[in-house]
Amino acid sequence: MTPRHKPYLTSGAAFEIGLRPLATEQWLDIGPDHAAFMAAKRARLAGRPPLYYRSLERSRPAQAELLRLAAQHLLAHHGEAFSADGDTLVDQIDGSRHELGDGGREPLDVLGGLVEEDFVLFAREEDRDIVIAASNAYTSSGRIVSCVGRNMHFAHEPVPGLNEQLGPRIDRVIANVQPGKPVVRFNWFVTPISSRLYPPTQEDYAGPAAAVAQQLAEDHRKAGEMLWLRVEHQTFMRLPETGALAFGIHTYSDPLSSIAEDRASLAALKQLIGSYSDDRLDYGGMLVNRAAILRWIEDRLVPA
Repeated sequence: MTPRHKPYLTSGAAFEIGLRPLATEQWLDIGPDHAAFMAAKRARLAGRPPLYYRSLERSRPAQAELLRLAAQHLLAHHGEAFSADGDTLVDQIDGSRHELGDGGREPLDVLGGLVEEDFVLFAREEDRDIVIAASNAYTSSGRIVSCVGRNMHFAHEPVPGLNEQLGPRIDRVIANVQPGKPVVRFNWFVTPISSRLYPPTQEDYAGPAAAVAQQLAEDHRKAGEMLWLRVEHQTFMRLPETGALAFGIHTYSDPLSSIAEDRASLAALKQLIGSYSDDRLDYGGMLVNRAAILRWIEDRLVPA
């Protein structure tokens, strides 16, 4: 099976926002591993741990609007996977039931256990877009969740050069997203992490990642089976009633071998990874495996 999204085919060497219009029916997605993934995601978000979840009291109306729109979307565009039973949404894949009107839980908390996407909510306050709530199970850095009460510049600080190069433009883009006109962009990495959920601690990642790097340094031919293409489908939707901005993140993970016969993808990855700075590759975890990845790609681009 080839990757659902291939943003590296149109990515440039320099940082770019890369926004384009989003078809409404493509807002939320359901992966082939939905049941197993959602079980892991719900376990991670249970009890709203501060590493993965944070909200401000004033975010409740926007949370409720986002949950309502997501439920409507699932019924309209994923009717094979979800059905309604009064105020309860039933996941037909894993049998779970989700009370949309559960007054004892925050709406964003309910949504986190319902859809594969993570969500961050922004509100326009004092001429700035401020993060007012975040449910972010994919990463365990806590960086996005720590932005609640601030803008997203804080989350972008670890990304080499991003705030300096694109900070003001990102602010303008976020401010200009209009109701009824959602947009989408992508991030991608080549990583030793197969799971769509990042390991819970740096130690859980560092040891296995170092072991993979060592094996690939000895034999680059294993790269296709030991590395994964991680793609983030990032959506921006302005909520029509509250005016809040919903930033959604859906992560996909496919083995690098899934593009072994795709010469266009191989050529694009070779060009990009070969041109990225060491800082950018290091941030994405690709620097240590750059040589192995490029050699693996080159093997496949040799004419038959």
